[in-house]
Amino acid sequence: MIIAIEYKNGRMKEFDTSAFTATNAMSAGDKTARNVMTELDLRLDLVDKVGLRLDFYWYDATPQGQRVDIPGLTDSKGDPVSLTSASRRLGTSVLLCSREGIKQISRIIVQRANGTVDVLWRQGSGDWLINGARFEAKRVLSYTDSNVSSMNRQAVSVYKYMKKAHPQMTEEELCDLIGYPIDAYKEIQLEESINSVEAVGAELIESDDGGESNYSPEPENPDPSDSPANPSLGKHFAVDEDDDGFDDDEDSLFDV
Repeated sequence: MIIAIEYKNGRMKEFDTSAFTATNAMSAGDKTARNVMTELDLRLDLVDKVGLRLDFYWYDATPQGQRVDIPGLTDSKGDPVSLTSASRRLGTSVLLCSREGIKQISRIIVQRANGTVDVLWRQGSGDWLINGARFEAKRVLSYTDSNVSSMNRQAVSVYKYMKKAHPQMTEEELCDLIGYPIDAYKEIQLEESINSVEAVGAELIESDDGGESNYSPEPENPDPSDSPANPSLGKHFAVDEDDDGFDDDEDSLFDV
């Protein structure tokens, strides 16, 4: 995992969990331990309380008496076999950016196995902190345009395809086939029907008289002067020259 923090004053910091790190960092204190997997827990839920914290845990595969039975698996003699159960052990915790430091960030980017995500950024006249991780989770489920279909819309399409391919199956069986509980599918089916195809690419505008909202499509040839003042989500805001974007506690290390 790579975590990059961009500050309003232009400073950038990057944290890498793979490069220039010890291969046995978690289990170095125990010569008999075998670390088979490391768990990284980025605590975005604690940003408002302590700042951005990364917690480490690791899984020790050293046999410690606990075993997991595997149904249907036998040895050469036909006797049931089981696997050793790895124990989840405490690692360490790193404070990447303090609560005061979070006030000075422009954007925080996380590179994961499935791509790069802007997990936090500040935006607008109120310098609001946007939780990009939550936004991304909802965007994948709901956003659709001429080039991209949301996960919800794809689910409805797959269901319809399977219904035609297997007309003898019930709704419950079809939903189970595509991995959705039937109540979850009916909910997204309703949401997709409310947000009809005509609304895709339109902008929801509130009426001045406080009445019901209506959809107003964007003009095909917008006037360049109508473009927003702050089009970039990662815009750097001006700060005092003596603002270094972090404090003394920012790089502290402490045990869980």
